[in-house]
Amino acid sequence: MKQMLKTRGRDWLLVVAFSLGLHYLVMALHLLVQSGSFSFEQLGGLISDRLMQPGDATRYIDVAQHGYVTQGENMINLVFYPLYPLLMRWLGWLTFSLPLAGVIISHIGYSVASILLYELILLDGERRNAWDGVTLLALYPFSLFALGVFTEGIFLALSIGCLYALRKRNFPAAGIIGFLAALTRTQGMLLFFPAMYELVTHRFGPRKEKLRWQDAFLLLIPAGFGVYLGINAALWGNCFQFLKFEAGEPWYQSTQWIGENIAQHYSLAQNYPGLAWFIYYLQIALYFAVLGVLFLGAYKKERMAYLLYGGVYLGFSYLSGWMISGGRYMLCCIPVYIILSKLKDGFIRRFLLLAAGMLFTLYSFLYLRGYAIM
Repeated sequence: MKQMLKTRGRDWLLVVAFSLGLHYLVMALHLLVQSGSFSFEQLGGLISDRLMQPGDATRYIDVAQHGYVTQGENMINLVFYPLYPLLMRWLGWLTFSLPLAGVIISHIGYSVASILLYELILLDGERRNAWDGVTLLALYPFSLFALGVFTEGIFLALSIGCLYALRKRNFPAAGIIGFLAALTRTQGMLLFFPAMYELVTHRFGPRKEKLRWQDAFLLLIPAGFGVYLGINAALWGNCFQFLKFEAGEPWYQSTQWIGENIAQHYSLAQNYPGLAWFIYYLQIALYFAVLGVLFLGAYKKERMAYLLYGGVYLGFSYLSGWMISGGRYMLCCIPVYIILSKLKDGFIRRFLLLAAGMLFTLYSFLYLRGYAIM
């Protein structure tokens, strides 16, 4: 047992070193290509510019500093779920810097996510499969967002942790972790679907076990979303006030059928060719790529809970009209890494990892240069 724990601990350290190391390697290469030199001072400046300040990062910092407000231009920050900025505020008391706190939380979240993905795949596969899954997560073209002041890092950890607990049939742990995930992003509540599937198949399957009071912990997953709706109601008298803010400037988001959104992406790609391959064509390609992977998983008889979660995650994400961050959203579609990690053909595996590495390097460089990658 002691030797096994020692070996597993070593594996975890390697997983974290590999996952974080790839991202810092690409940042170092970017500095060398851009300026012909590298220093830790330059690296710190790059982290500050591209991981702490771009896009929605400043809005998370504002929520961490001031909370939700009901007046002024920042009242629309209600659309950002509370857990991540709350953690930033708490850690900020130690770091004296909210942006630094956000980056630290994301680094920890991404590291934990990589370890949990490794362990989750190892439950049904071999060590090689687990490493392939971790590598594919690290080489996802937009995985750099998991290290910045965004929710991707912590949401990856919580969603994989919930799936791991469900796979181990630890329903109380799954419920608690799912509750936290639902307080991090809207997609967190979707973990309730694989949770219900695992519960029903476990309690009413061939063994026909009786329901236990601990199973009620799974209700915490939708309760997390309920807490967020309660915050909306307490501040605005409307549980769905966040939807009104999302529909306005600067997001203009609404709910539309997936086909309408795909058509909209194509139209926008035609109208804005400069953004086509950064946003619109990319989001179309990602939708069909992820859908194809899920069909592959169904053909390979992957666990139904994973397929169910992947399906609802993909479908729900692409119901969002005027979406510009589809690449970032699909980073957290965990079943994709699980399914692809179990490919057996050596040539296809190598080709997939090579292609992922090239795209990861390309899009990371473009993002670090300030291109419209969101």
